[in-house]
Amino acid sequence: MKKILLIFPIIFLLTGCNSYIDLNNLGIINKIGIEHNSNYKLYASILNNSNDQKEKIITTEGNTINELINNLSLYLNKKIYMSHLDLLIINDSIKTYELKEIINYFLNNNETREDFLIVLTNDIETLINKSSFQEINNLIKINKNETSISIYTTMYDLINNYLLNKPIYLSNIKYNNNISLSGITKINNNKITKFDNNNSLFINYLLNNIETYKLSLSCDYNKYLYLNILASNTTINKNKILITNEIKIIDNNCNLDKNNINTLFNNYLKENLKQYTNKDIIIKNTIRSFK
Repeated sequence: MKKILLIFPIIFLLTGCNSYIDLNNLGIINKIGIEHNSNYKLYASILNNSNDQKEKIITTEGNTINELINNLSLYLNKKIYMSHLDLLIINDSIKTYELKEIINYFLNNNETREDFLIVLTNDIETLINKSSFQEINNLIKINKNETSISIYTTMYDLINNYLLNKPIYLSNIKYNNNISLSGITKINNNKITKFDNNNSLFINYLLNNIETYKLSLSCDYNKYLYLNILASNTTINKNKILITNEIKIIDNNCNLDKNNINTLFNNYLKENLKQYTNKDIIIKNTIRSFK
């Protein structure tokens, strides 16, 4: 009997992702700086790969944000990978229109995140070359928690405030042998306003970013009233600002009663608010206890 050997063809099913790109062909970015004069200029910190934290700074120019990134890709001969982006640095040249361009780029790019930090500086090139994201991140977070003179603004915050037509606030970072804070900048309808550290504290107070706000007020010669604002809520409507506070008296050297304390604190708020708004101000305080 003749044996018949049946040989079945072996079919190999090769499966894979057509979009797979080797790490060596990716330009992995962890920090970028953008400024605008006659055109846009990009400073990009490129990692060698996801495991090697060594970086090099590349600059490109273009008429649009998309052109900046495309020119960077052509220069590196790599696909630009933004999912590792931790930090965006801008300067005073970036105003409302330029922010719109930046926002549109990130909204239309599915490979980017929206939780990266955004800061403002007067020297993008020095800051991006001399400091790391972690240094800047720690500086802002520590001061936000300890002194309330910084503000942690992400791309999500930028997009949200822009779409709601709200002012945008960014922490100012300067570099002079090391990094330091220099207050908060407000960007609103192409107008840039800079606040020093003391006024930055007040800005965070108005934005409800402060859980407790310690304040000393002069009430007599060499005598002070020390207050702790335990909680505050500020609502800014079209024509008015409503501020509600719960106050604890830390030290009442002037021996003021609750009505006088209320008046002193309200006068302080109204005087300070003059430089931020021309809206009607309504203040409601609740004094919980005396020391």
